[in-house]
Amino acid sequence: MINKTFFTLLSAFALFFIVLSCSNSSSPVTPAPVPNTSPVANTTAPAAVVRMISIHHSTGSDWIATGIGNLGSNLNTNNYYVTEADYGWTAAAMAAGCGGTDIGNRTDTVNWPCWFTDETMPSVYTNTAHYDYDANTMSDPGGENEVIMFKSCFPNSEVGDSITDEQAIYNGLLTYFAAHQDKLFVLIIPPPEISIESAALTRQISNWLADRNAGWLSAYTHDNVYAFDYYNVLTNPSNHHRISSDGREEHIIGSSQNTLYYYAGGDDHPTAEGHQKATSEFMPLLNSWYNKWKQ
Repeated sequence: MINKTFFTLLSAFALFFIVLSCSNSSSPVTPAPVPNTSPVANTTAPAAVVRMISIHHSTGSDWIATGIGNLGSNLNTNNYYVTEADYGWTAAAMAAGCGGTDIGNRTDTVNWPCWFTDETMPSVYTNTAHYDYDANTMSDPGGENEVIMFKSCFPNSEVGDSITDEQAIYNGLLTYFAAHQDKLFVLIIPPPEISIESAALTRQISNWLADRNAGWLSAYTHDNVYAFDYYNVLTNPSNHHRISSDGREEHIIGSSQNTLYYYAGGDDHPTAEGHQKATSEFMPLLNSWYNKWKQ
C-alpha cells in the first residue's frame, strides 16, 4: 500500500515537471492577428458626374472595355465619365528632353516624369478622346478631368536587379502632385507577367507603392495621391487590395505567388476573370479615395 502511494505521488510530480518544462520551452507561439486600424471608408459613389482620364496601353484597354464587369461600365455606374489616352495620343506641348508630342506611345515607368509636367498635363486635363471605351452612359459633364488614373503595362513588372531607380522616379512625381491638389492622381501598379525574372523585387516595389504607412506615400501629407495594387490582385485569388467586410482598406498577401495567376495559354494579358476581380476590388477603393480627397 505504501509503495503504491509512493509511486502515485512520483508519477504526479513527474507530470508536473513535464508540464512546467513545456510551458517554459522556446516553441514558437502563433501571434494574434494584428487588428486593422485603418479608418472606416466612405465608399459612396460621387453624387455628381466626375470627369476622369485613364492613361494606359493594352492591359488597360482590356480592363476598361472587355467582357462582363469591365471597368468602364463600372466607372459609369459609379458616376465617373471616362476619357482615355492610349497609343497615338498626343499632347499639345512637351517638356524639353521628352521627345515628340506623341507621348501616348510612351507609358513605361521611366516615361512618367515627362507626363507629369506643366507642359504635358494641360492636354491630359482637357482630354476628350476615347480609344477603347466609348460607351459612357452619361453625357460629358464638361470641364477638366478631375481624376488622373495612370498605369504602365506588364513589361514594367521586370525591375532588373534593383528597385532604387523605380523608387526615385515615383518619389520625383510627388512634387508635381503636391502642387496640383485640385486633381486626384491614382497609380495603377503595373500588372504581373506569367514569368518574372525579378519576381521578388517586383513584389517589393509593389508593396512599397501600396503601403501608405511605410512606403511610397508615408511622408506625403496630402490626400490626392493613391496607388491600387493591381499587381497583387492578379497574382493569386488569395491576394487582395480592397475594402474589407468591416469597411476598412486592406492589403492582403495570402499567397506567396509573385507572377500572373489569371492567364490563358502564353498570353501575359490578364483574363476576364482576373479583370473582374480587379474591378470588384478597385471600385470601392476609388470611391473611398475620391471622398477622402474631396473632404
